[in-house]
Amino acid sequence: MKTVMIGAGSFFSDAITEGLCNSKFFEGSELVLLDLDERLLGLSLERNRKIIEDSKRSIRVRATTERKKALEGCDYVVTACEKKRVPFWIRDIEIPASFGVEQFKGENGGPGGQAHAMRNITMFMGICEDMRKLCPDAWLMNFTNPMSFVCTYFQRHGGVKSLGFCHQVHGSMGVVSEMLGLEPGQLEFVTAGVNHFNWLLDIRRKGSGESCMDWFIEQVKKSPYWDKIEHNIPAQKFTSDILRAFGLYCVGYDDHICEYVPFFYQRNEWEKFGYRAPLDEMREELGRKKRHANNANVNELREEQSKARAEFYNVPFPKDGHHPYYQEKPTEVMEALESNTPTYLDSIVVTNNGAIDNLPDNALVDVPAMVLGGEVRSVHVGPLPTFAMELCRRQITLHELLVEATVNGDREKVVQSMALDPYVRGIKQAKDIADAFLDCYREELPQFWN
Repeated sequence: MKTVMIGAGSFFSDAITEGLCNSKFFEGSELVLLDLDERLLGLSLERNRKIIEDSKRSIRVRATTERKKALEGCDYVVTACEKKRVPFWIRDIEIPASFGVEQFKGENGGPGGQAHAMRNITMFMGICEDMRKLCPDAWLMNFTNPMSFVCTYFQRHGGVKSLGFCHQVHGSMGVVSEMLGLEPGQLEFVTAGVNHFNWLLDIRRKGSGESCMDWFIEQVKKSPYWDKIEHNIPAQKFTSDILRAFGLYCVGYDDHICEYVPFFYQRNEWEKFGYRAPLDEMREELGRKKRHANNANVNELREEQSKARAEFYNVPFPKDGHHPYYQEKPTEVMEALESNTPTYLDSIVVTNNGAIDNLPDNALVDVPAMVLGGEVRSVHVGPLPTFAMELCRRQITLHELLVEATVNGDREKVVQSMALDPYVRGIKQAKDIADAFLDCYREELPQFWN
């Protein structure tokens, strides 16, 4: 078996290697690390070799910058990749702001999320073309955001088998369990929606299957963690206020959820509660990356990476970021597909196919699923409450419009998609932002200029 990790300079490669090493099933398999940044790729190879050596597994690992050679004959492609993420993200926030649109994240929703999507869909057009030629039977397992846009492209135009993996539901609900004094995994969650905008439909005690939704909601309302905004604890005041207003719990952390409902607070309330675009942090990270680019000292880069990872885990919750519950899921799915072992997944981005009754069957949704008979099938969860359905349906329409616009280089559909975004007020504002993005990213989006 051959697995290719595209974007191996990221720490997602470590998680994939750890997953491969956690099972005897992958003994004798091959892992190819692929990245365009040779220094980050070299450090990734060093780290992942050590993970394999420490595990005593027999897994071959090599690194390359040549995509076509890496993909030839592979069985699984794991993607966590994009170009110039931080400098482009800063622009994705600053350009709409110049036309009066202030975003709080600009990654998966809002005008910035749409610019992000156009660039990454364009990048994946080349990756999928190579996969269709060099490994047509391979599965593409994606971590790259904005997940719903990208996975909609895979389904409609990619021509490859694909799945979207995100730890927002699994990870955040494990943290929620810890905040309530339980161990991660003691509670099982049934959620549905679109990626980064899931809604909690039921919560059950593991083993008995007994629903404890009422208990959970009561505990959340009493817990100090949801209404306080503190350093190193993910903000959830917004989640708490949505629960009080609509009686439904939106899964995840506020910084993602607020990308889809910017109208929930007044402008001054967002500022009062401390919600803002993390531009200072991004510029600091960009400065660090520039220092790395101009510094030939690999040891210094290695130390910077280790420090960044230590800071990532320096939070009260999860208490142990390496707990098996928090493990990334692609290797679990790979083993289930190869061994034909029925396996339940609490959250994955797949085609709806009737899982959510009141959303289109061909929509890309984030729902529970089963790996069964060499396929990954969505699990029926019923209808979403009307207001949650309507918010998700609007996002699905955006995803579909923008994917068609990007594939065909259709400027009018970009404007339409921008106009439907809840951050945007008026067609002129939508057109101004769309034109500015297309001009700024002319090199990354050549199809709009042919």
